[in-house]
Amino acid sequence: MMRLMKSSFTLFSALLLLIVLCAPRAATAQNVTAFVNVSVVPMDAERVLNGQTVIVRDGIIAEMGPAAEVSVPAGAIEVDGTGRYLMPGLAEMHGHVPGADNPQFTEDMLFLYVSNGVTTVRNMAGDPYHLELRERILDGSLLGPTIYAAGPGFGGSWVSTPEQAEARVREQHEAGYDLLKIFDMPEETYHHMASVAHEVGIDFAGHIPASVGLSGALEARQRSIDHLDRYVEFLVPDPSALEGREIGFFGSGVLDLVDESRIPLAVQATIDAGTWNVPTLSLVEHHASLESPEEMIQRPEMRYIPPGMREAWRQAKHNFQNDENFWPNAQEFVELRRKLTRELHAAGAPIVLGSDAPQWFNVPGFSIHHELRMMVDAGLTPYEVLTTGTRNAGVYFGLEDEFGTIAPGLRADLILLEANPLNDIGNVQQRAGVMVRGHWLPEAEIQTRLDEIAARMAE
Repeated sequence: MMRLMKSSFTLFSALLLLIVLCAPRAATAQNVTAFVNVSVVPMDAERVLNGQTVIVRDGIIAEMGPAAEVSVPAGAIEVDGTGRYLMPGLAEMHGHVPGADNPQFTEDMLFLYVSNGVTTVRNMAGDPYHLELRERILDGSLLGPTIYAAGPGFGGSWVSTPEQAEARVREQHEAGYDLLKIFDMPEETYHHMASVAHEVGIDFAGHIPASVGLSGALEARQRSIDHLDRYVEFLVPDPSALEGREIGFFGSGVLDLVDESRIPLAVQATIDAGTWNVPTLSLVEHHASLESPEEMIQRPEMRYIPPGMREAWRQAKHNFQNDENFWPNAQEFVELRRKLTRELHAAGAPIVLGSDAPQWFNVPGFSIHHELRMMVDAGLTPYEVLTTGTRNAGVYFGLEDEFGTIAPGLRADLILLEANPLNDIGNVQQRAGVMVRGHWLPEAEIQTRLDEIAARMAE
């Protein structure tokens, strides 16, 4: 009996030792991925590096060089890059992440971003739950894009006095939010908010209050202006002409008063202030398009959105088509916004990519591809547009040494494509897979998870 027990103990010990010895090798293999013989689009310049091997270890790009010179570590996950292109992951710089009411829905929306190569989201207008999500993504317990979180918004009934604004700024700064989201508020309140934000060192971004206007926001050094807010009003030479007028959707109601010769003034003031723009062209162009809302809600990506939300979007477009301050001049409005975007970019005013998902017809992740195409239609080249969603995002956050390009030492947020994105912006949708913080998702796995999300939305 003792010999049997001793024999069993010896066998158990041997098995335990085998597990211990093997475990480090397994962990190492899981944490190393090699993209072999791939064409790299590093986005540090308009160039392609052919025949490269890129080694990712523990979520960081560890090594990159000619395939003949870079050895693939034993046990690494090998991804064949032959004929494929590796580019940095994209940033959605005006996105929204759902709250805590339905955790499964929130996780699904996070995956929609990632599945489309959106590996960073600047979440605009949030709540404490987003701080939790941010940390879970960082520690690897939740798959999702890196989140830079704005707190609950400033404006309306939430913030109407300077005292309320100051308290909210300090509270959100202490809570650890990355920025403040601005809506409408009295001019005095806005400027006090801005002063306190600069004092404590937290950015404020988003809309511009009507009482403040473009010039006031630029003087206050607002970090970013989203949706090209208040630019149209600035282009009206006589501000008194706006009195009593219905401004409309981001200025769509006063196009007849616009003097486009003032665009260079707006552009130079933006450059002087160092303020960024997030144009969100799709926010307007989806409503202005001649495509019917019934056709739009039949797009393939709509199956990942709840039926009630799709119906709300359909009705919203009908409302815009019946809006006399928007629809009669909708195409002219689109062209003006494209021209503003084009001239801001041409003059060197900083721009980052954003689509305002999940607003009207903007399905998280999928909408960024509509935005990319619209920015090309505005007159930017594919490389220039991709820069707004990659390198520029890193620069915006002062983290260009962490993400936004492909180089050793940077975060492994990557998209593997079947065709060169510099040749055609549509090639960004031709994915072979996505890597987020070193986690590799081949396209087959992405599609399986997307099918699961679609099934949940249909329940």
